Amino acid sequence: MTADQPADAQSVPDDPEQLRQDIERTREQLGETVEALVAKTDVKAQAKEKVNHLSDRLKGGTAQAKEQATARVAQARDQLAAKTNDAKQAATTNGATVKGARDQLQAGATAVGSKVRDVTPEPVQRAARHAAARTSPRQAVIAAVAVGVALIGLILVRKRRRKL
Repeated sequence: MTADQPADAQSVPDDPEQLRQDIERTREQLGETVEALVAKTDVKAQAKEKVNHLSDRLKGGTAQAKEQATARVAQARDQLAAKTNDAKQAATTNGATVKGARDQLQAGATAVGSKVRDVTPEPVQRAARHAAARTSPRQAVIAAVAVGVALIGLILVRKRRRKL
């Protein structure tokens, strides 16, 4: 007898019904053991499970990145609106023309765009050009602002980490 069997299992039961129940119980335990061993040796199923787990993690990260990008676009939009209002007020207050204020804003945007372009990796630039070619001009501006804000945020985070 094995160590798993109870002490009273050493004797064979006289009752045929009890003997059938013991055999059925043993078959069930053996079936569960075989299923557990098959699951441990099924490399394909384990790989699938791991892929599903990693896929779920990636989807979660993508959703989080999308939310962050949306928030940054909204923030950039707000900042742009504030700067536009400031430029309009400056134009009115200082007697400058709206064209002069617009030129200042455009020059500032060009300078920021140049800085962003300088620090943007080539694959990201290619992807941005491809996206711009497939979108309307307004969508392209929004996308460019979003990319610029994201890169500026990345640069600021890196600078802060270096200071620590």
